[in-house]
Amino acid sequence: MTPVRLTVLLTGCGTVALAATAASAAAQESTEVAVAASAAVQDLSDFSIEELAQINVQSATKQDQPLSSAATALYVITGEEIAASAALSIPEALRLAPNLQVQQVDARQYAITARGFNSVETSNKLLVLIDGRTVYSPLASTVFWELHNRPIEDIAQIEVISGPGGTLYGPNAVNGVVSINSRTAHDTIGGMVRAAAGENEQSAVARFGTPVGPDGAIRVYGTWFHRDGLPRGVGPEANDRFEGVQGGFRADFAGESDHVTVQGDVFETDTGGVRGDGDRGHNLLGRWSHDFSRTSSLRVQGYYDYFRRDFLLAHDSLQTFDLEAQYNGRAGAHDLVAGAGIRTTRDEFINNLNAFQLVPASRRLWVFNAFVQDRIALSPELAIIIGLKAEQSSFSGLELLPNVRLAWQPNPHTLFWGAVSRAVRTPSRIDRQLQAPPLFIAASDFETEKLIAFEAGYRGQPTDRTSLSVSVFFNRYDDIRSTEGTNPAIFPIRLGNGWRGHSYGVEAWSSLQVADWWRLTLGLATLWKDFELKPGHLDLASGDSLGHDPEYQLLGRSQMTLAPGLTLNAGLRWVGDLESRSGPGIGDYVEADARLGYRLDEQVELFIAGRNLLRRRHAESDDTDRAQLAHRSVIAGTRVVF
Repeated sequence: MTPVRLTVLLTGCGTVALAATAASAAAQESTEVAVAASAAVQDLSDFSIEELAQINVQSATKQDQPLSSAATALYVITGEEIAASAALSIPEALRLAPNLQVQQVDARQYAITARGFNSVETSNKLLVLIDGRTVYSPLASTVFWELHNRPIEDIAQIEVISGPGGTLYGPNAVNGVVSINSRTAHDTIGGMVRAAAGENEQSAVARFGTPVGPDGAIRVYGTWFHRDGLPRGVGPEANDRFEGVQGGFRADFAGESDHVTVQGDVFETDTGGVRGDGDRGHNLLGRWSHDFSRTSSLRVQGYYDYFRRDFLLAHDSLQTFDLEAQYNGRAGAHDLVAGAGIRTTRDEFINNLNAFQLVPASRRLWVFNAFVQDRIALSPELAIIIGLKAEQSSFSGLELLPNVRLAWQPNPHTLFWGAVSRAVRTPSRIDRQLQAPPLFIAASDFETEKLIAFEAGYRGQPTDRTSLSVSVFFNRYDDIRSTEGTNPAIFPIRLGNGWRGHSYGVEAWSSLQVADWWRLTLGLATLWKDFELKPGHLDLASGDSLGHDPEYQLLGRSQMTLAPGLTLNAGLRWVGDLESRSGPGIGDYVEADARLGYRLDEQVELFIAGRNLLRRRHAESDDTDRAQLAHRSVIAGTRVVF
């Protein structure tokens, strides 16, 4: 990324900030509010266990409800937790969720999943949304995390569901849903600058927000980052250096019954390797919501998204238009949410590195969907939740995704729940249309991968100072991808649906308020898998499509306010052996991160943060094509609000 582009982006944001400051006398009062709020970000004692249990979430039912009544395995990462942690990127922030498994593959790429199937190519069963915008790619049903570099300071909270969410979110919400929600423009009035630097990583962020009229607000931001390449791992030596810029805006206008949001981003990155390699893209989203009454509302959202990736003589681009409407209403014992949507995408994939091609290289796809879910109160304590989503795709046909949940809440601090759900991963373009004749042929009959999930859980507050969530699951999978020969010969090779089996496990997390200034959090996720090839099938890839997953992951975190303005946030993670049927595998490892922050006053904070502190370098991924070694990283920085 050229210094000129960086200078233009950050200077432009600074110019807007100065102009807005001079133009609005009202901004001073709002800035004081923003300074106080930003200072509170670093003091986690401001949030009691009770307040965290009652925090509003939307991802479980697509409408506001307290976390304590969400009948699903849901973990919330608050913006305050992110700001007080060592994370400076979205993938690193997701390490705070005990129900996610995060692997750093190289300086750019991460593989992130819930409940298994993790690797760069098989982490295709997790649906990710940023402010309601779906960010997975239909090329391979995966998420390219390197395309999303928003400032972490703008994140309000991240809601992580482990388990299927197909009824509300459609295909690809198989093993989990991650919903990343940014702060409204009203919450970011004033200015903020953050700069951080270490031996291998540097970044800078500038943001300014100002009121617009009596009921509106707008913010603009610009960010720059640079990361050195990682040491060589099981993959070949790679120049995975990564740097880029991103800018954007968000505007919110709130009336008595209406709320309008318009936001957008533009980004460009530069990567090591072939000259010109990198990513670029932009998006624009608009959302209008109207409250008919206290129990009835309508929301309409549309967005346009475009990205282009150039890497190793290959080109991949995707253009998306999406429009959806959702109605929420309550009548008697029924709490209803219903909606419909239409999406069209046009992709292009051109590979000049080897013989593998998509045929056709570019294609437009259409997806139509409708869903309805009803929460029926059988009694004040007992409710049943029944839902169904129907989705029709021009590529994969019709899918029906039902869901039944039972929730029993005998008191405000205790919830027991159970669920049975169907979810699917629809075929990607690679699944059906990748070919390299005569050795590899397209599998036009590749079927949908299917899941029937059984879940049960408890969420509650055993004492005033503790919270606890425990869930168990049993997942039955069928038609999972295999790489097969063409009977009776090995060649040509094609993709098939040869695997079936099940997985099961336990997920649990708990918070303990040891003292007013000290909070401890523990999290555990276990996973056991048992898969077999169906009769008449073989897999030349030795089960790589099943992912490479540890049987357990244990997380611990300590959050302390040591003195007025002085905070210490430290985390420890213990990850089990990485299961691999074909690769070298990775032994279990223990790693730590920490952040020490000190507020000089209400506007200026200094901090030092470290990741992977226990080892100079270690492996998290055993991908023999890409994996490099994660290494120790220590950075120092400052955050200034005004």
